Amino acid sequence: MSNDSSEMMAIDALLADHEQMLPDAPSPEPIGEGVVVPLDELHPFPGHPFKVIMDEAMEALVESIRKNGVLNRIIIRPRREGGFEIIAGHRRTEASRMAGLTSIPADIRRDLDDDAATIAMIETNLKQRPKLLPSERALAYRMMRDALAHRGVAVDPEMEKRQHTKDEIAACYGESARQVARYIRLTNLNLPLLDLVDKSKLPMGIAVQMSFLDTEAQCWITEHFERYGELPTAPQVRELRKLYDEGALTQFIFDELMIQEVPTKPGKDDFIARIRAEHYPDLTEEDVMQKLIELIEAHQRKQRLGL
Repeated sequence: MSNDSSEMMAIDALLADHEQMLPDAPSPEPIGEGVVVPLDELHPFPGHPFKVIMDEAMEALVESIRKNGVLNRIIIRPRREGGFEIIAGHRRTEASRMAGLTSIPADIRRDLDDDAATIAMIETNLKQRPKLLPSERALAYRMMRDALAHRGVAVDPEMEKRQHTKDEIAACYGESARQVARYIRLTNLNLPLLDLVDKSKLPMGIAVQMSFLDTEAQCWITEHFERYGELPTAPQVRELRKLYDEGALTQFIFDELMIQEVPTKPGKDDFIARIRAEHYPDLTEEDVMQKLIELIEAHQRKQRLGL
């Protein structure tokens, strides 16, 4: 049984309900159980959060397809506007174009409504892509949460009697509910700040705090970084959020705060400073805090899985 056949069985088990019959799409050339679809009839999934990056893995995929063709079918569904929407296989599709192919083998799903298709797209990509940027994981978790909330039905039969919340997403992907919530918060950042998170220039803990600020305040931070190459420290961000929550944050106060040294809280910050000095001298205190959170959550995941 091919990997995609197993994948289809998994998706079938996850997405068992609503069928939405869409208008017939162009009839592609049949091969075996699947079809061969012209590449120019394929369209990315709307709001697809996963980036297709030309890295070493992508170069290897292009070369493999050039030599051997596409070994595993992509998964698609018909579009109302014509052509097909990619559910799983954006990288294979792009690699096929780069390899000089004009068509690709695919399995067509005609039984998925918009929410079911979103869930399937997120499921397959999270399973197939172990290394994701924070922005990709953040958008994926948000799309999954919204689709589950909109459907109001269980994806996993074992969860039928449970409410679909961040706890369900956490259980599916080995994250804590708190970490899922933190990732979803990142989707409230403006694109420049989110890009800094992806480039590891903005620690996730500080980014989550920034996500509670409005668009204007986030723009002040972005402009300050572009001008001076500096981002607010953890104490400064805590003060910014406190002032914002009180309705007292203005650009003048922001500028004044950025040139001041905000006193750190005793206790926790002293502990972080000591851990940094003893174990992570090359990291910032914010990165050390994030590292500790990740280690604790990894330990909790192992405990939940009985490892």
